[in-house]
Amino acid sequence: MEPGKIFLSEQRGIEESEISKTSMTFNSNEYFDEHKEPFRNLTALNDQLLVPWGKLEVSVKEASHLLLIPITGDLFYQGENKDTREVNIGEVKINSFVAGSKFNIHNPYGWDFINFLQIWIKDESIIENQSLNPAAFNMNENFNHLIPVLPTIAASQKTLPFALSIGQFGGRSETIYNLKDKKNAFFTFIIAGAFEINGRLMHPRDGLALWDINSIEIEALSPEATLLCLELFAW
Repeated sequence: MEPGKIFLSEQRGIEESEISKTSMTFNSNEYFDEHKEPFRNLTALNDQLLVPWGKLEVSVKEASHLLLIPITGDLFYQGENKDTREVNIGEVKINSFVAGSKFNIHNPYGWDFINFLQIWIKDESIIENQSLNPAAFNMNENFNHLIPVLPTIAASQKTLPFALSIGQFGGRSETIYNLKDKKNAFFTFIIAGAFEINGRLMHPRDGLALWDINSIEIEALSPEATLLCLELFAW
């Protein structure tokens, strides 16, 4: 079996406050575990709950790309210049930050929590902040397929150092993810349901890192099983 590492949901670090609960796949903030070091340039995958009307203030520690992915409920993103963008279910908001940047995430609902993912990918070549329009994907129209989520980047900017795909599958549906280069690394996070991925059984909110591999075999084991896949480029 190819080299890999499973990050179990129940072994994630937990950080709670009056406004939010964060489940951390990797070491983040005050949480540290010697077995939860970042995977390549993927430095954080935080699964967050935010209370009704909650406002989360985030400081950026190192030059990085951020992927904001709503899971339940829409959210509002506000940058340092007070620009505010709504990010809906079925969209991914991608931002590039220099170290020391700050932004806010708002829960627009007064009656319910929202759940979203913050995914951080380090990139020391970032020299200025860039905020991209949310990139949309439709899992209903593309059921049983991995959907590439690749926003258009300004011609003056280099290509993003990763590829993102998201998909929802019915039970026993199968697909194959082919890496663009064997030198690249692969990370998947199970949003809902269960999967078998290259012979490994994966449950909701589990993560799996794989490397030195050309392709990944993915089989859904439950209805409406949903996952995201990151290919981290070896630059």
